[in-house]
Amino acid sequence: MVRRSICVLLVVTMLVTPTLALAQPVPSSQEPRAPAIPTPQTPQVPPQAPPVDFPVRAPGGVPTAPRPDPCGLVGQQRVQSPEYRLGSGDLLDVQIAGRLDVTRQQVVVDPEGMLTIPPIGSIAVAGITLRETNRRVAERARALLRYAEVSISVQQPRCFEVVLSGEVERPGSLQSSALRRVHDVLLAAGGITPRGSLRRVVVSREGSSVELDLLRFELTGDLADNPLVEEGMRIHVPPRGGSVTLTGAFRRPGEYEIGADGGLRSLLQLTGGVAQAAAAGQARLTRVQPDGRKETLSVDLARALAPPADVPLRPGDVLFVPQLTVLQDVVEVRGAFNGTAESSRTVTAGKPTIVQRFELAQGDRVKDVVGRAGGTAAYADLRLALVERVGAAGPRQRIPIDLHRLLVEKDDTPNIVLENGDVLSLPVAEDKVYVLGEVRNPGGIDFRPDLTPREYVALAGGPTVRARFKNATVTYRNGRSYLLAQAPPLEPGAVVTVPEVSVRWYQDYVTIATTISSLITAYTGLFVLFGGRVNTGDD
Repeated sequence: MVRRSICVLLVVTMLVTPTLALAQPVPSSQEPRAPAIPTPQTPQVPPQAPPVDFPVRAPGGVPTAPRPDPCGLVGQQRVQSPEYRLGSGDLLDVQIAGRLDVTRQQVVVDPEGMLTIPPIGSIAVAGITLRETNRRVAERARALLRYAEVSISVQQPRCFEVVLSGEVERPGSLQSSALRRVHDVLLAAGGITPRGSLRRVVVSREGSSVELDLLRFELTGDLADNPLVEEGMRIHVPPRGGSVTLTGAFRRPGEYEIGADGGLRSLLQLTGGVAQAAAAGQARLTRVQPDGRKETLSVDLARALAPPADVPLRPGDVLFVPQLTVLQDVVEVRGAFNGTAESSRTVTAGKPTIVQRFELAQGDRVKDVVGRAGGTAAYADLRLALVERVGAAGPRQRIPIDLHRLLVEKDDTPNIVLENGDVLSLPVAEDKVYVLGEVRNPGGIDFRPDLTPREYVALAGGPTVRARFKNATVTYRNGRSYLLAQAPPLEPGAVVTVPEVSVRWYQDYVTIATTISSLITAYTGLFVLFGGRVNTGDD
């Protein structure tokens, strides 16, 4: 038993001793060193793109945030559109999948516009779309290989030079990728100066040119006015043309350059038109005349812009459309007033007249509005002024206003209180007396206070044979009529009417019979006078 225990102890000792020996550290000839203190590592900051040394402004001078050069990020761009047109310098990713293996390679379109893909060969791809390129390469691959699926994508679009000129902040040449559009290239060049035109940008290439309206693109997003740039393209921004100002109840009020057609309808379609609460029928167009005088015209936009009608615009025009709430209390004056600088001018009977609307304050009377309209003109017929008023329920009323009594005689009886929507009309004083009806020369005759109605008829050539002069009448401008013999002294604008003699139905036949009878009598007398013979000249 003791022998067995000693043997087990020896075996265990032999097994444990090598393990402990291996666990001991190997003595080193070098002196021990203190453990190194780890130094903190600063996080690595990815390199940033160099800052742009000019502020980028949108076309028209609107500042925007700086943007990198269009070609600075082309390595990170990947074309997805199958309508992208290839050109020299495009880097393509070509993948051909067979039955057992897949071949993938990157190929650059060479300067001749050829795409060389081993083992397919060279294919002309310049100017064609990415979809068409896939189709051509697939046809060539299937002609050589029994089974092949081709997939081509643009890994990196080409970069080329575009020339900018005219009213651009940084004119000259600019590197651009084929993915950029005209608007982006102008932004990268600093934008269009305030003096430049946003609606007549000229883009030319290979002898052909087209005019772009970048304002239309900005407001509507129409890419037809913002095409992709192409190699060899030149972009010219001409000086800004004439502009008009839209104020009041418009969806986009402001100053706009006049378009190529020069009409108001296209401008309103572009800017969104008038606001919902606009009084389009009460618009006012202020226009500067060649002599520097401003003239304001009343415009009903609904009627003036009904197709095919349009309102031609001139540089400096200002179109104002009030809101409906502003027009709750207005009065309109028409006729022989002196007017103000904002009055719309017309001509009536050879004399200048005005049409203008005024805001109506509570309690305003006729005399107040006449003063705002610049007073009455020297050729105004003060006694025949009137106020047209639309009642709440009923026809339009015509209220006579004797301004001579109000302004000259200082009688305030005609000075009535005006209401919203009233129209104050003041006619031009007539300086003629009109003689009409059965006279030899009907028409107007210059007024002379010393002439009687009969003398005016005589100046008109006198009555004709069919005139019934005793029934002639005189009608005055106030609407009253008198027989010629009972008429008071004439005044300008009076009308003298000479009626025609009333003829019964049988009197014309009697006249015809009398004429025929006279002819028969004359012929019979000649027959008897010559003894019943007719001289033929043979005797």
